[in-house]
Amino acid sequence: MPPEEGKSGNQLDQRWRPALMAFFLRRVQSYAEAEDLTQEVFARLLVGKGTTDQPDVYVFRTAQNLLVDRVRKLVVRQRHHEAVFTEPERELDVLDPHSIAASREEMAAFLSALATLPERTRTMFILYRLEHLSQDDIAATFGISTSAVKQQIAKATSLLTKQMQDAE
Repeated sequence: MPPEEGKSGNQLDQRWRPALMAFFLRRVQSYAEAEDLTQEVFARLLVGKGTTDQPDVYVFRTAQNLLVDRVRKLVVRQRHHEAVFTEPERELDVLDPHSIAASREEMAAFLSALATLPERTRTMFILYRLEHLSQDDIAATFGISTSAVKQQIAKATSLLTKQMQDAE
């Protein structure tokens, strides 16, 4: 059975907190992180389904496993940080108010152009380009041939491109 099975969180806290806090503090040097790790051990003990005749071993093996998981996460974060910030050619998108305003205007122009399409053409375009339905599925839905769907989408694309170019 798990160590201290049937005991409440308060009883676990009294029995294991001092030892676990000391264990974690020697390894992480952050009281807050040691507290978080101790709470995680308690959470795992309260829902644990493992069985053992050696509760001390079980508790500290759980604690050690949490430390291993912590190191793995730190390594992944460090690698990501290095990949993001050491690539000189990587262009990070800066939140520029002018770019945001221009994008909003462009989106409004596109939506306006989309609204001018005939309803059936607009629906087919949305299903294909935005909802990623296949042309065969759209054809089956509307009861028309796939080539008719292709024509409608081509028509919509052409009209939208023209209207967007005129809006510039």
